[in-house]
Amino acid sequence: MTRRPRAGGATGGEGARLDSARTMGENGGVNERPEGPVVPASSPDSHRSPLSAESAEPLNDSSQVSEEQVTPVLTPSQAKRANQTLKGMIISVLLTVAVAVPVILINPPNKAETYRDPVDLVQVASQAATDAEFTPWAPELPEGDYVNFARWITKNVDGIKYWEFGVVTADDKFVYVRQSAESNPSWLAAVTENAAPAGSHSVDGTAWELREREKNQVLIGTRGDSTVVLSSDSGIEALDELARLAQR
Repeated sequence: MTRRPRAGGATGGEGARLDSARTMGENGGVNERPEGPVVPASSPDSHRSPLSAESAEPLNDSSQVSEEQVTPVLTPSQAKRANQTLKGMIISVLLTVAVAVPVILINPPNKAETYRDPVDLVQVASQAATDAEFTPWAPELPEGDYVNFARWITKNVDGIKYWEFGVVTADDKFVYVRQSAESNPSWLAAVTENAAPAGSHSVDGTAWELREREKNQVLIGTRGDSTVVLSSDSGIEALDELARLAQR
């Protein structure tokens, strides 16, 4: 009879061969299942050093880079030109001062008296009298007072001719004087700048009409056949002095 081989025997032989293969792998041979992943030789990771990430040094920040200060050095020719420019500026300033000083000495600063331009009131009044229907008033002023302007007005809106002048007192107060023989309400309103009636004011027993507009005060009286209007914003005392002269 022919004997059949045992299935278990074949299996046992194959198992022996597998065990032998495993044993070879453990003893330094080729292992059937390597423990780590297989990396192809052509992969970039195969050439990467494990210390490359640690050994890489960070780049320096641009803010930490200090630039050395460079001191400019002038050449001899440049230094010479700079000195010439400085000398030229000094000479120019000295020449300007030399020209300005004599001019200042020749023209001294103006004082209060420099602005005084007294007018010959009597002379101008005599010229106006040739056209006036009354005698233009030219009072003799106290010491220190003076007239800074005087004129005869002929081209008035109402066609009224009148005489006017300004008086500057010794204590720098100003009084405006106007006189006309053709006075009417519209002319009075114009020369007083529409000052409102404020009663009467007595000067040494003589009554004057008083008008007021803000700080401006006006006295209206008569002298001969003419009407005299005194205006000032320097107080009623300045008007009283001129009113006394007009009453003489």
